[in-house]
Amino acid sequence: MLKRIFTTTVSCLAFVFAVYAQDPNFVYRFSLNLTEVKNDRLMVSLQVQNFKQNEISYFMAKIVPGTYSVYDFGRFASDFKALDKDGNSLPVKQVNDNEWRISEATKLATITYWVEDTYDTDKGNVVFEPAGTSFESDRLFIMNTHGIFGYFDGMKQNRFEVSIKKPQGFYGSTALVPTQTDAQRDVYQTASFNELVDSPMMYNLPDTATVKIGGADVLISVYSFGKKNLAGEISKQIKTTLEAQMSYMGGKLPVKKYAFIVYLFAGTLRSGSYGALEHSYSSFYCLPNMPPKELTQTVIDIAAHEFFHIITPLTLHSEEIHYFDFNNPKMSKHLWLYEGTVEFFAGHMQLYEGLMNLPAYLETMRGKMQNARFQYKDNISFTELSSLCLGKHKSQYGNVYEKGALISMCLDIKLRQLSDGKRGLMDVIQELSAMYGSERPFKDEELFDKLVSITYPEIRVFIDKHIEGNEPLPFKEVFDAIGIDYADQFVEKDVLGGVMLEPNDENDKVVVSSTWKLNEMGLEMGYIRDDVVLSINKKPITPQNLQEVLQQLKNTLKDNDKVSVTVLRPSSDQKTKKIKLKGKVKTGELKTTFYMMPQPNASAQQLKIRQAWMRRAK
Repeated sequence: MLKRIFTTTVSCLAFVFAVYAQDPNFVYRFSLNLTEVKNDRLMVSLQVQNFKQNEISYFMAKIVPGTYSVYDFGRFASDFKALDKDGNSLPVKQVNDNEWRISEATKLATITYWVEDTYDTDKGNVVFEPAGTSFESDRLFIMNTHGIFGYFDGMKQNRFEVSIKKPQGFYGSTALVPTQTDAQRDVYQTASFNELVDSPMMYNLPDTATVKIGGADVLISVYSFGKKNLAGEISKQIKTTLEAQMSYMGGKLPVKKYAFIVYLFAGTLRSGSYGALEHSYSSFYCLPNMPPKELTQTVIDIAAHEFFHIITPLTLHSEEIHYFDFNNPKMSKHLWLYEGTVEFFAGHMQLYEGLMNLPAYLETMRGKMQNARFQYKDNISFTELSSLCLGKHKSQYGNVYEKGALISMCLDIKLRQLSDGKRGLMDVIQELSAMYGSERPFKDEELFDKLVSITYPEIRVFIDKHIEGNEPLPFKEVFDAIGIDYADQFVEKDVLGGVMLEPNDENDKVVVSSTWKLNEMGLEMGYIRDDVVLSINKKPITPQNLQEVLQQLKNTLKDNDKVSVTVLRPSSDQKTKKIKLKGKVKTGELKTTFYMMPQPNASAQQLKIRQAWMRRAK
């Protein structure tokens, strides 16, 4: 998530947007009491004004944006009652899992029902935990609001007020700013059901930190079984990434508050996976309890993706998202924009802002090429995949993070080539965001025409062939524009025993990334995955000179020549030791899929576009 690091690859994206109320005089007034939990259930109370119609339906969400799974959150509600002002029951018929039809609605004053949390239930169809709820009395309340609150038919756009009574010392972590707060109670208001659903909450004894980024307050809140004071450590590390993202977006952020809400679980979860659920102004993380250093890096890795959603779809989105139907949704055809572009920005930002070098970035994109080609169908129109991701192409949804990002990479390079390095995809997306904005959605069928109108005719050709069409992405043509050789498969001479060496951008070193192709020579030398390679035949190795040294070795070494590779390897006492691996050359072939290598004789124009594309990277 989502940049995801899960055992099950499904991303969740919950973006919904406030629109104008149909009846400004009607306000939903919800109440929750977190000090009274019964069998993992909370009572929901809703006070309403008198209705003019005699019959009204109350709904809970069947599906929420971006989860792309039918969860039927109404199945977790029970003991549904509709009452008049004197407390007398009114007739109620449950139509299906998510709808209750209330008769004599002109007398309706209060609705009550109990809602069960999704983490501990045995009601089948497991809800992916970052989209779920958990009510642990006196310890923790995870409240994805779509699992608790509902709306009346045709009235999602009215105002909502939520009053929450909380246990002593508890703090509510959310992107919402309370209109009232004291030691016992918080009160929140939203302009619509959409905004309420877009605002997850976590209540617990606080472990929080706040950093200021470009005028925005960024909250980091953590709950962990048995660990404390983690938020401060995460905030120190995440600030660098957020500042780089702000720079990448032009130096300012379109939000005043953002919340990273992190739940660290012990053991395993029912879904068997973990990850994050993304929102407009926040993201909710459900991660294993892990060491602080690993936790920080995991949150940063996911956050690099999540935070960019403040651009799309927060400020740039279609009518299908703006007016999302929680019980009969129609999907937009632009997942290449909502997820693919954001996933591309998350990686390219690190290259552009100097947090990642070029070899490491290319290796990241090579992984996406492999996943897109071998894990998913590569001959489906991406707009068709998007619009049918709930049905026909549900199994292909994960490709939005692979091929979706590759589509955006190709668009970015083509835009830089056509503008002589002056414009990239981020510039164009921001132009479109200025044209539309969070309260003006675009029509799904019009976006491509608008995109072409502010760019170049060549972009229309690309869209027709590779986004709406199903032709393979033109990697060779695109990479040639920035002086990088590309081949779907490359066979080269091997003199090191089948070992795979790659740059590790975290410490600017070269590491053994894989040993599964080791031949007799490689096994004799004794490579181990994650060995840090210091030198080969006494020649120091860096990410910058790796390819040059390897080429020299291929040109000079013959069978039975001696080879020595000096590596750093962790020892049993948790320290690293310098080890010299020795062997004799047995030449062979090494096959590389999706080969990418900077051209040694790139032209001045190619280098100009490449540098504009990389900016601060090495």
